[in-house]
Amino acid sequence: MAKKKRRVSRRSFRLTEALLRVRVWLLAFFLFSMPLFFLPMNTEYGYTKSVYTLLFVSLLMVLWAMEALLRKGAEVHLSWLFPILPAFLITSLLSLLGGAEAGGVIQSATLFLYFGFIYLLVLNAGQGERQVMALLGALLCSAVASAMWGLLQYVGLALGGPGTGLSAMIATMGNRQFLAGFLSYLILPSGILCLRLRSLWARAVALGGAGFAFAVMLLTRQVGVRLGLGIAVAVIAFASGLWPVLWGRWLGWAVAGGVALAGMVAVLGPIGFLYVLGLAVLALGLWALGRLLRARPWSWVPTALAAVAAVLMLIPVTTPFSGVRDLWARQSGAVRAYDWWVGYEMWQDSPIVGIGLGAYKIQFVPYKAHFLDTPRGEAYDFHISPAAQAHNEYVQVAAEMGTLGFLVLIAGLGLIVVLGLRRVAAMEDRGRRLELLLLGGGIVVTLVHAAVTFPWRLPASSMAFVAILALAFSPRYGQRGRLSLVLRGRPLMVVCVLVFLLASVVSVFAVRDLVADQHLRQAQIALARGDAPRARAHLERSVELDFFPRLSLYYLGIAQLRIGEIDAARDTLRQCLTRHVNATLYLNLASAHLQLEELDEARDILMRLLAARPRRDQEAAGRYLLAETKLLEADRHTRGGMRAEALEALREAEAGFRSVLEVDPRNERAYIRLGDIARQEQRYDEAREHYERAQQLIDAALLRAQRDLERAQSLDDHRSAREQLEFLRQAEEVVQRMLARLP
Repeated sequence: MAKKKRRVSRRSFRLTEALLRVRVWLLAFFLFSMPLFFLPMNTEYGYTKSVYTLLFVSLLMVLWAMEALLRKGAEVHLSWLFPILPAFLITSLLSLLGGAEAGGVIQSATLFLYFGFIYLLVLNAGQGERQVMALLGALLCSAVASAMWGLLQYVGLALGGPGTGLSAMIATMGNRQFLAGFLSYLILPSGILCLRLRSLWARAVALGGAGFAFAVMLLTRQVGVRLGLGIAVAVIAFASGLWPVLWGRWLGWAVAGGVALAGMVAVLGPIGFLYVLGLAVLALGLWALGRLLRARPWSWVPTALAAVAAVLMLIPVTTPFSGVRDLWARQSGAVRAYDWWVGYEMWQDSPIVGIGLGAYKIQFVPYKAHFLDTPRGEAYDFHISPAAQAHNEYVQVAAEMGTLGFLVLIAGLGLIVVLGLRRVAAMEDRGRRLELLLLGGGIVVTLVHAAVTFPWRLPASSMAFVAILALAFSPRYGQRGRLSLVLRGRPLMVVCVLVFLLASVVSVFAVRDLVADQHLRQAQIALARGDAPRARAHLERSVELDFFPRLSLYYLGIAQLRIGEIDAARDTLRQCLTRHVNATLYLNLASAHLQLEELDEARDILMRLLAARPRRDQEAAGRYLLAETKLLEADRHTRGGMRAEALEALREAEAGFRSVLEVDPRNERAYIRLGDIARQEQRYDEAREHYERAQQLIDAALLRAQRDLERAQSLDDHRSAREQLEFLRQAEEVVQRMLARLP
């Protein structure tokens, strides 16, 4: 009997160890594959990566729960950063009080929870060097593959974004800025592989891969990641002087420096050598400063003052250097500031709980109008496209989650800094201290980059950040900041059941959303081909499957408009006002109201559009529809026998169409309407003049529309060009008919 129990025990032990190995290697595969994953029949790179994350992490969590049940217990490493996860989830739910729809907040909060699970999975993947090397190796391989794909797109050997060169360089990220960020976060942590791998050839391959990723990152010409890397190198140099590290063989560092120099010179030219030299001098000076502070603690005061002065010199508003301000201007600094001030307006509107997690992109256009109506907004008298993100994580958290969410974020960053420095100071193994500093360098790059973009809204960048963070706070690098939870018996059963339920529910919704997105893609193709009934069928199925339909709901309204289901289109598009807001939504919704002769509702929508200072063609379209409301009002007064009111409305309509021409002198529709008004008032010569001008513009526009249709690179471009071509042909028939009727 005892032998049988021992046999079962050994079998159970082997099974749990096998599950642990499978979990670690599957985690490594996930870290490698997620940044590269995409599906051609889906609409957006980040969307498919998010669904992939939900499904794969659900699998990993289930495997972990099964392993814990077989072991009849589990010690879960959390670290003192873990309380930030429930705190953030609570403030996310509180942001519902700001008026956001629950579906959007729940979607965003679920993604945040799952990236928290990635943190726990990496933290509990084992403390051995082999596991750490496997996870870092997976990240580096993913970075190299992404860099290679981006480079092939750059030289034209692989299909990429619209255009050529830098415009095509998107890898599987959707944007070269996203690619640059992902690569930059992993370059310094990859140095651990160069230090720890036992084989010389393996270290050489790791160094070559990191160098290649570095060169491609430079090729993207993104200043934010370059600045982040420079600051991270400076921080590592200073910290290594303050807390001595084991640098290893000088030859290896010389080779690494040579690789970095080669990458800088190859991409930037001879000036790259000066950059490397300047950074090396700065790093050496900061290292010496760290040594000085270790020996002379009193020198902390002037050092802190100098650090504050250095930061002020890097901020465009406070810097005395015109070069910094010029660089800010060249890198679209005014547009960034525009986005941030809009975020500030959101925070002012709901300062405690914010406007709702994930609501920045939904509410950008209305709050843009609020900002432009302020004295500060008068200085931003230029158009910017609706921003999906604030291009500053700290501003966006404050806007979406209010002061509560911002305090949680600051507390989390404070814990990272305090616990990280305590770990570095307490680490006795100087080699591992250097590893910890390299991981910290990756974290610093992310935090700096988050000030000018949105890495935590991108699946690949978020995954890289939480993986590096988890490795830095893993038990391998000391006990400071360690927090563990031992689960046995009933608590273990409850947690495992919750994991199984959550994984099942999330996986079902993730698959449904993926299928819904594929229906949306098919609908976009159908709309581009002019097949609105087929598009409507796909969109109705997409809306039915999607947990929180946004873009599919908008396109359903467009398809209903094309078919002629105006009442349904109006109702559908009105739902989008809290889900997917942009200028085209306002225009299409106003058009639906006009066709239903709901003039006040149409005016309200159009005034919202014009208050946000849209693009010139959108402004012209808005002014045209606003003039149309006056024309319909004049017709209504005429039918009611109110001649004076009808004449006044007609004069306002005529002035409105002339204002369209002030914005867009080539607007053929405005000329047609002016011709109609002149013909109605028997000003036949003036009417003929307007119609003939419209005919000239239509002839030229037909040639442009045909050329645009032939050159269209996206479905939206193709649909827009085809619809414009159809409209122009109809307008040409109308003009010719009106000219023939003139006396």
